[in-house]
Amino acid sequence: MIIKFKWVVISETMILLILLGLIVNNYLADKKIEQKIQEGFLSPRIYAGILEPKSHLIVNFKPLKQEITEYIAKNNINASVYVENFRNGAFMGINEKAEFFPASLNKLPVAILIMRNVEIGNLSLDQKVQIMDADRTNTSGNLYATKEKELPLRLVLEKLLKNSDNTALRVLLHYVDLENLQFVLDYYGLDINIEQKKNKQPDLVSPKAMSTLFSSLYFSTVLEPKNSEYLLSLLAESEFDMNKIANIPSDIRISHKFGVIYYKNNKFFHDCGIMYIEDSRIFYCIMTKNLNEEEALAAISTVVHETFIYVNKTRAKLNKYKT
Repeated sequence: MIIKFKWVVISETMILLILLGLIVNNYLADKKIEQKIQEGFLSPRIYAGILEPKSHLIVNFKPLKQEITEYIAKNNINASVYVENFRNGAFMGINEKAEFFPASLNKLPVAILIMRNVEIGNLSLDQKVQIMDADRTNTSGNLYATKEKELPLRLVLEKLLKNSDNTALRVLLHYVDLENLQFVLDYYGLDINIEQKKNKQPDLVSPKAMSTLFSSLYFSTVLEPKNSEYLLSLLAESEFDMNKIANIPSDIRISHKFGVIYYKNNKFFHDCGIMYIEDSRIFYCIMTKNLNEEEALAAISTVVHETFIYVNKTRAKLNKYKT
């Protein structure tokens, strides 16, 4: 019994020493990484092991630009395109700074500000928000048809991003300080008239400008990581099934937002998002004008599909070169 007791004590002591050694080694390793980050000339992601050396990230989008430019010209399409690899900033653009009416792309800044209010304690995702009759509109989404007078904020936010629901937008605007909203819009460099004031000039936004908003979510520059993750996850569940529309495998995640308006002489159809293709994080944004819905869908699906194919083929070539 004495020997067994001593053996147990020794074993526990050895385990404690091993754990202590691991903690010390990890601490020293972290200090070395921190020192390299502060003193080195490389990206901190290399030292932290987030990005492997000699990764051969995709940097050349020139062939893709040529292909899409020819497609747009051949089909006489009024469209602008911007594509960027968020992993390293490589990009290509086709009239990417041309401005369009944003349609439902204006819902994203509202969603971000709602989550900001959740972070600082002004709102809770579980709290009930009022659904007033004046907010109900059948222009987009089906929230207007609910008989409920109030619903959890979480559900309304999901309706906003998954279904691009206009009733949800009107409801959530009651919980947004317009001064803070303007600050967020200025931060992103977006001139969006959320309230659609009659005396204000029509708001316009470009594919390039939308990249700042999506990169902010991806790099979590405004929200806490868990909340940026939450919004991107909702965008990945959009009822506008880009995987199906653009003939992309269902296991490729796409966090995206579409914007559509067909009213009188206004014909706009856009889609912007991030494709998660292996180690690539490819942002794309296509904005179209004066196309009927079938033509716009064809243009958007073609651009997104060809972008996916190009990234896939290029990645395969680079992987062979790496080895």
